[in-house]
Amino acid sequence: MTRQRCTYLELAEQWGITVPAAKQRVRRAGWKRGRGNDGVVRVLVPEDTERMETTVSPKKTSENQALETLRDTVESLTGVTGQQAQRIEDLTTALLNSQEQNAVLRERLAALEAQKKPLSEVELLPHKSTSQPGPQSLIGRILRVLYKGDTPLR
Repeated sequence: MTRQRCTYLELAEQWGITVPAAKQRVRRAGWKRGRGNDGVVRVLVPEDTERMETTVSPKKTSENQALETLRDTVESLTGVTGQQAQRIEDLTTALLNSQEQNAVLRERLAALEAQKKPLSEVELLPHKSTSQPGPQSLIGRILRVLYKGDTPLR
């Protein structure tokens, strides 16, 4: 049985795996290894290692496709998330503007309510002393013009 001397890098390239994975395979197989004078570790690989080459396919198309699909999905979700974040920001800005407008309108309403004069019964009903409507009330003026022909100037 003849043996071949290979570095971990050569084995990794031959098998289509990473260098740490090649080191792990050599350890599991129990192959002899030794460090040369140049400091590089070389492994004595037996001739019957074809089974090692066929156990792991150098091309993992299904895994690569799955990773590619996953990557595309993550990118699309990232884009949708960015759009939703922008929409939330826009809606928050609109809400804050509406709240400010609401506060301004409430202040104006409170000011108008404070200026409003309460109507007394005297302004709404005719004077009790006379049967004529009072000169101050609008209804009294209208009735006076309608029934007596008076001019509303006073």
